[in-house]
Amino acid sequence: MGTAKATKAADKSQICRKFVQALQKLYGKSVPKIELSVLETMLFGVCLEDNPWSQAEVSLKKLIASYFDLNEIRVSSISELEQTLAPLKDADWKGLRIRAILRYVFESTYSYDFEKLRRQTLEQALKTLKKVQEMSPFVRDFILHEILGSHVVCLDNSMLTAARWLGLVPLKSDQHDASEFLKGGLKKAEVSEFCHLLRCLATDPKFIPRFADMPDHDLGMDMVPERLVELQNPPKKKPAKPAPPPEPPKVEKPAVKKAAVPEKPASKPASAAPPTKPAAHGKHAETKDTKPAAKVPPKAAPPAKAAPAKAPAKASGKPAPPPAKKLPPAKPVTKKPGKK
Repeated sequence: MGTAKATKAADKSQICRKFVQALQKLYGKSVPKIELSVLETMLFGVCLEDNPWSQAEVSLKKLIASYFDLNEIRVSSISELEQTLAPLKDADWKGLRIRAILRYVFESTYSYDFEKLRRQTLEQALKTLKKVQEMSPFVRDFILHEILGSHVVCLDNSMLTAARWLGLVPLKSDQHDASEFLKGGLKKAEVSEFCHLLRCLATDPKFIPRFADMPDHDLGMDMVPERLVELQNPPKKKPAKPAPPPEPPKVEKPAVKKAAVPEKPASKPASAAPPTKPAAHGKHAETKDTKPAAKVPPKAAPPAKAAPAKAPAKASGKPAPPPAKKLPPAKPVTKKPGKK
C-alpha cells in the first residue's frame, strides 16, 4: 500500500510539474509577491478572490486612497464600497467582507494593528480567523500561506472550476478536498507558483467561456496535458441538432369555428320583413289574398260600401244569404225584369 501511495504522489508531482512548465510558456515564470501588513494582506486576499493579481493590487490601492483612513472604510456602506471596488468580480460581497474584517480587528484590538497573528501557531491562527464573519475559505487559506507560510493550496471558485475542467482534481470535489488532493503533488516551495499560474489560466478571458462546458465524468490527472492542448486550440463545433419536421398546418382555428356557426343570420331584428315568396295561382292564391283583406280596418274595407244591395233582397221576399266569411267583396245585385 505504501508503494502505491508513493507512486500516486509521484504521478501527481510529475503532472503538476509539467502543468507548470506548460503555463510558464503562456504567462511567464515570474511570481508576484506582496509585502504588506497582516491587515492589508487580509484585505488584499479579499480583492484577489476570483480576480487576476494585477487587478487586485490596483483595487486595494484605490480603496485605501479613496477614503481618509481604515476607520472611514469600516463605517462606510456596502454600496459605497461596491462602487469603489466596481472593476472586481463580486464587488458587493468583497465590500461586505472587507468591512467585516475591519470591524473584527477594531473591536478586538481597538486599533488596526493585527501583527499578533504572525506570532500565533497554525492552530491558534485558525481559531482566530474563524471568528471573523463572512470570511471565505480562500481568504483564510491565503492568509495562512502568506503570513504563516503554511503548506496550503489556495483555491477560489474560478481556480477550482479550471482544475475540474482540466482533470487536476476530481469533478465533485469542493475547495477543501481539491486543496488536499493537490497538496500531495506539490512541495511547499512550489505552491505559490502553481497557484499563481492556475489563477492566470482561470481568469483569462479567452478561456473562461470554455470552462463552462464541464465534462460529465472524472477525467483523471493523466488527461491534463491533453486537455491543456485542447484548451488552446479553437473550440470544436458541436454537430448541429437535426431540425424537427415542420408541423402540419392547423385546419381548425378559432376564427374558422366562429365563422362556421350560423348565429348571425338568426339574430335579426323583429321589425325586419319576412322574405318574399313567389306568388301562388288558383284556389290557393285566392285564399292567401283574402287574409290580408281581413286585417284592413272596417272603414276602409270595400264590403261596407255594398250595403244598399241588401235592400232589394228583402223586398223580393227571399231570405238573404248568410254573410260569407273572408270572401271577396260582393258584386251589386240588379233587379230582374218582371218582378216588383
